Amino acid sequence: MNNKYMIFILIVVSIFVGCDDFKEETYSMTSIDTSICNQLLAADSVAVKVNAIGLDTSFTSMADTISYVASLDSSQIEVSSNPWSVSLSSDTTFLNLSSTGEILIATNGIVDLTLYSNDGQILLPESQSIDLSTISDCSEMKTRYLFNLSSDTHLLRMTESNSQETLFVVMNNE
Repeated sequence: MNNKYMIFILIVVSIFVGCDDFKEETYSMTSIDTSICNQLLAADSVAVKVNAIGLDTSFTSMADTISYVASLDSSQIEVSSNPWSVSLSSDTTFLNLSSTGEILIATNGIVDLTLYSNDGQILLPESQSIDLSTISDCSEMKTRYLFNLSSDTHLLRMTESNSQETLFVVMNNE
C-alpha cells in the first residue's frame, strides 16, 4: 500500500515539474498580412471595381492575348492601398498587372493565378503559402502569392470554379 502512495506522489510531482517546462507560445500575423487582411475586411467601402476579361479561343498566341488585354484600360490593376473588386467568369479571366519588384497578391476567394511576362513566359511565384497564424487570425484571406517581377506589365490569368466577385489585394512586399 505504501508503494501505491509513493507512486502516486511521484506522478503528481512529475506533472507539476514537467508542466513548468512548457511555455505558452503566442503567434501573430506579420504586419504585411495584417495590412492585407484589413484591406480585405474593409473592401465593401473602398474596393476599386475592375473589369476582368474572359477571352474565347480566337487568339492564336499568348502575345495576341497579352497585347489585347493590355490595350483595355478597364482591365488594368497595379499596387494599390485599396483592394480590387473583380468579377470572375466561371472559366478563365485575364487582367493586366503593372508593377515591378516583390509583389504580394492575396484574394478572398480560392483563385488559381498564373502570371505571364510580356513575351508569354510563365512566371512562377516565389511563395504561395499562407502561415497558419494568418489563417487563424484572418479567415478572409484564401490565397496569397508572392512574385518577384522585373518588367513593368504582366498578364494575370485567373481561374476559379465559382463565378463570383473576388477581392484582390496587390501590394509591395515591404
